[in-house]
Amino acid sequence: MNTQTTKRPFKLNFFDILLIVLAVLIIGAAAALFIYSRNNLEEPRTTIEYTVLVKDLPEEMQIRTEEGQTVLSNIWLNDIGEVVSVDKKNAFYDAFHYEEERTVHAEYDDIYNAAFTFRVDAVKTESSYIIGHVRISVGAEVHFRLPYFVGFGFVTNVREIPAD
Repeated sequence: MNTQTTKRPFKLNFFDILLIVLAVLIIGAAAALFIYSRNNLEEPRTTIEYTVLVKDLPEEMQIRTEEGQTVLSNIWLNDIGEVVSVDKKNAFYDAFHYEEERTVHAEYDDIYNAAFTFRVDAVKTESSYIIGHVRISVGAEVHFRLPYFVGFGFVTNVREIPAD
């Protein structure tokens, strides 16, 4: 009879690997949240005004907004500012005039563009401003929601408001 027992080497099974992967994911997620929240607290905030151009709205559509109304991101549902002004102008187009053989600039009579100007405190980065998850820079697309209007457009102007 053999009284010696041989020790088997440690073997990893499926559940051991699963527990190790889960522990690594949890530690990584906690570290990412800690770093992300710490970076947001340290970044300087500044007040900006930005203009979003919504193009080609029909004449029948009335925009009922008031100064100071809260603007929400239509994608992230976070506050992205308050209304400063809304400027409506006739939409325009370029067409080729065959008799004169040149391009002419003309306005539509029944379609207009609306320029919404919003004010908000944002985090300043090297190339843009960040409001929650929304990036604001000239040319960026912004989807927004007001109490009586939902739309999207492109940022045409961004300016910092100096602190008093």
